[in-house]
Amino acid sequence: MVGLARTTARLEDLSAELRVHSPRSRTITCDVADTDALRHALKEVMTTWGHIDLLVNNAAQDPGIRLVEIGEADFRHTFDVNFFAPVAATLAVLPNMVERGSGSVVNVSSDGGRLPSPGPGAYPSSKAALSAFTESTSFRLGPKGVTVHVVYPAFMATELGMSALGRGLRRPPRLMTRSVPSVSRRILAQAGGPSLEISVSGLIDAAMVFRALMPRTYLRLRRNW
Repeated sequence: MVGLARTTARLEDLSAELRVHSPRSRTITCDVADTDALRHALKEVMTTWGHIDLLVNNAAQDPGIRLVEIGEADFRHTFDVNFFAPVAATLAVLPNMVERGSGSVVNVSSDGGRLPSPGPGAYPSSKAALSAFTESTSFRLGPKGVTVHVVYPAFMATELGMSALGRGLRRPPRLMTRSVPSVSRRILAQAGGPSLEISVSGLIDAAMVFRALMPRTYLRLRRNW
């Protein structure tokens, strides 16, 4: 296992945890928004280990800026991290996976990408783009033996999630909340399987049905959430 992140201190904590499960694990400091550096890091991994069996694109950022204050540069940086980084990483590992006829790519999206909340829209739109990229490529890659998944993890009390609550996001109901370990276990259990979507909240899945059946009612309720 190899972990990539831009913060070395966090990677040092992660490194000890990874080695409990895999003594050969290592970490690489890399800002995924720098796609040249990201591709170089992935090439280094493939050179060292021969190939990558499972790629999980999990990095994300939310500018946390109000609609009246957000600028185009904030949108671009959000897309650099949330969309272009996983696209670059996916494209970097695909040739080897297709050649071998096996491998899995997991792109962690957001329920906000399919059910956006009121706000400036940078974060949910970047995640919606990631979901569309994942689904579109899955049609071509599945027959080649490469599975692609998009994860809808519900709300997690991560730094990103807690920051959103601090800015005024209403805390989701318990049925829409999951822990990082539980989502991680779900991803590992379903990666490589037949399902495109790995959705961990049945309540949010039901909300998708409600939106499709009663769109006006849904949008009226959503404006006040």
